Amino acid sequence: MTSALILAVCSLAAIGIFSHRVWQLYQFLNLGRGSLPLDQISKRIQNVIINVLGQKSVMRERSGIGHFFIFWGFIILTFGTTEGFIGGFFHGFSFAFLGPIYPLMNTLQDLFAFAVLAALAVAFFRRLIIRPTRLEAPASHKREAYLILGMISMLVICFFSMRAISPRPGFAPFSHLLGNAVGPTLAPAYSVFEWIHNLIVLAFLAFIPYSKHLHILGAAPNIFFQEDTPPGRMEKLDLSGEVIESFGVAGIGDFTRKDLLDLYACTECGRCQESCPAYTSGKKLSPKEVIQDLKAHLFEEGPALLKNPKAESKLKLFGGVIAHEVLWACTTCRACEEVCPVYIKPMSKLLGIRQNRVLMEADFPEEAQAALKNMETQSNPWGLPQSDRAKWAEGLNIPTVAENPTAEYLYYVGCSGAYDERNIKVTKAVAGLLTRAKVNFAILGSEETCNGDSARRIGNEYLYQSLAPQSVETFQRYNVKKVITACPHCFNTIKNEFPQFGGNYEVLHHSELLADLTSQGRLPTSSKVTYKAAYHDSCYLGRYNGVFDAPRKSLSAMGLEVAELARNREKSSCCGAGGGRMWMEEKEGKRINEVRAQEALDTGAKTVCTACPFCLTMMSDGMKSLGKAESVQVKDIAEVMWEIVKEEK
Repeated sequence: MTSALILAVCSLAAIGIFSHRVWQLYQFLNLGRGSLPLDQISKRIQNVIINVLGQKSVMRERSGIGHFFIFWGFIILTFGTTEGFIGGFFHGFSFAFLGPIYPLMNTLQDLFAFAVLAALAVAFFRRLIIRPTRLEAPASHKREAYLILGMISMLVICFFSMRAISPRPGFAPFSHLLGNAVGPTLAPAYSVFEWIHNLIVLAFLAFIPYSKHLHILGAAPNIFFQEDTPPGRMEKLDLSGEVIESFGVAGIGDFTRKDLLDLYACTECGRCQESCPAYTSGKKLSPKEVIQDLKAHLFEEGPALLKNPKAESKLKLFGGVIAHEVLWACTTCRACEEVCPVYIKPMSKLLGIRQNRVLMEADFPEEAQAALKNMETQSNPWGLPQSDRAKWAEGLNIPTVAENPTAEYLYYVGCSGAYDERNIKVTKAVAGLLTRAKVNFAILGSEETCNGDSARRIGNEYLYQSLAPQSVETFQRYNVKKVITACPHCFNTIKNEFPQFGGNYEVLHHSELLADLTSQGRLPTSSKVTYKAAYHDSCYLGRYNGVFDAPRKSLSAMGLEVAELARNREKSSCCGAGGGRMWMEEKEGKRINEVRAQEALDTGAKTVCTACPFCLTMMSDGMKSLGKAESVQVKDIAEVMWEIVKEEK
């Protein structure tokens, strides 16, 4: 009776501590804007089953296998934990009344308990011996990690000890082996093992909401509430509201509730950091640290904000929590979001802060000023005359939509394709291929304007919202239904962000259409391998829009052997130009384009292919910096195809 009372007091204390913290976390979450989405419930439940119970996203890497066994071991061992707890209040209680389920669960507990011990041994080995960079953390977090691993280990040891002393029905080889070896010796200590087990479980309950392992509570809800929007699409700010005092994210309360829930879900696995081109090239930006620093800031400022939502923060979000160098190092490549097993979005949080800095403080890197000014005055980053936008097409007999209003496709050339001398060659190659395949297309000519992608990613939402509607209005005036573009940034903006302004079109990247044309026999193909070319995946084409196969199919159809860079497809590394970085200088660490160019060189190919004007520029510059401009060519896939197709009669 006394032991049951003590257990009840300990249980109530642990539940009280847990409940208090969970309520506080819920209140902190409500400091954010908006609400958590509750549409498509069945789809959300399915996603939780696949990624939480099935651990699909975690197991994309080998290290996730250990997590799978620890996760499921913990769940299955809960059966025995519950039985033991009830037995602490009612001596002799068991789940034997469940019939055949009881020995089955006992069998699973024995097998999974051993698997958990093996996984824990690997976890200790990785942290103490291998020490991967991505697991680096503050000393306090390391102590917590070892404490948690130690507590789990002790739980499993207690489980095996109790089963060795008091066997249960079912196939339990490991408990049986231990029982034969030391069972009688351990018998007098059964109650000790039982108490240690129960107290550790209660300690877990009280400790987890306050620890780095908060993700145990936050991960599943974060996966459930993930936003069903195109990857990387930015929120359209209401710039016309008279009552809005600030735009973008100035303080922790300016984030959405989903943004704040992200902070609870972080497992600190470091996959985002390991994939970030800024971090791996020596910049100060670490997506993992961004999330951890924001979480610490929320917990620091949360109590005061609950009392007064307008309370001034002890530490400024920008400059205090997020440094200038961190904010502007992001290339918006989405590598961090792609690899996160619990769907956290570090990139979107940085972009929200950028919006505030640009719109409210006019604070952004000085080098980007000229590009933004030129977009504002001449609708292109170079500030060249609008009247020159169709100069590339002179003498090519390419109609405008005004001249060919029944054109099936609008070829949206984009600023780089219209003004950049190197990329004009790509534009002409695309036009030549479309003409050869007898595609009914037209261009806007001098009526084409910048879509504002770079402005938006830099944070100038006002400029973006002045540019994007111009294009939408022009498209609507000519009743445009289908759009082709050779620029993944234009492609992504027109396809995924123009709908925010009522512009809905069928948008094709030139690689997709060219692959279709070759498969239809409208462009000549070759089965003879002519040479090897390395293909670099564009972030905005690949990770943003899932276009991986089309460029490769197009090159293969021309008889090229496609060589893969070490990091490719979803795991491809950025060229360094996204997020407005095309118009800024890299002042820290290695140049991202040089790192990527070296990866291309490592394939041994003498031609490197891209499908993006920014990537073409950055990879070309990278080759020059590495002294390989003369020996290695960098070309767009359209240029390669056009060179081969022109030779065919």
